[in-house]
Order: sequence, then structure tokens, then C-alpha cells
Amino acid sequence: MTKEERARADAEAAARAKDEAAMKDVALRYVKADLAGDAETRCGLRTETKLTRSECLETYRDSRSKPEEGVTVTVEGGPVDVGPIRNHSAGTGLMLTQKTVVDGHAYYRREAIRMVKVEGKWLVDQVALADDEAMASAVPVRSALMRPAA
Repeated sequence: MTKEERARADAEAAARAKDEAAMKDVALRYVKADLAGDAETRCGLRTETKLTRSECLETYRDSRSKPEEGVTVTVEGGPVDVGPIRNHSAGTGLMLTQKTVVDGHAYYRREAIRMVKVEGKWLVDQVALADDEAMASAVPVRSALMRPAA
């Protein structure tokens, strides 16, 4: 490999890493906003697949009880390509884990999140609970996001 080819490969790898970091940042901010009851941030980080921004704000505000506190959110594993299903376009799936500690006991909730790039920005397009069935599959993120609607 020539010096120029190596430099090009390094630049491409750096760009992919930066893009992946941006995607993970949006997913984390989305879940944290959801937990905090921050409708403005949450709806601003979603695609308009099902609801427009104003519909999202109205629906979310009406359904949210109170902010959840003491929850740690992390991205688990790496990104996974996911195909289109129903009204969701192909995208990239991430597994996010929420950990809550109550009276010394840890409780976990895992959600698979479909991320899509819209006009150069990562947005959340779908959130699905990663239940025991999904977690038992070879690729839990894909299993949760590609599950047929009930």
C-alpha cells in the first residue's frame, strides 16, 4: 500500500468513526431526553415517519407522567445494519441499555433503536423493546427492530 493509499484509508476510517460517534450521541441524547420528560429534545431527534414534530410534541406531552431519575444509559455493542420494514427505511440499529438501581438492586431495560440519516443528520426512526426473545437471537438489535407488528 502506498503512502497516499494509507492516508486515504486512515482518513476514511476516521470519518466512519466520527460518523458512528455522532450516531451514538444522538441515540443517547434521545433516550436521556425521553427519561427526563424533555419533549422538545426528544421530538427534535426523531424522524417524522409517524408523526410531525408538532404531533410528536402534543402526543408525548399528553402521555408522559414524570421524569425518571437515577438511570444510566449506555450503548451496548456496535452498530448493526437493519433492512426496511413497514414504514421504516433501512438504517442502522443500536442497542441501548438503561440501568436503574433501587435499594441496591439493579434493573435493566434494553431498547433497540433504528437510526437513519436525514439530510446529513442522524435521527431516531424506531425504538423497540429488546425482550427476552430478541436477546436470545444471534443479532438482538436486528431481531427487535425487524419484528412484525403485533
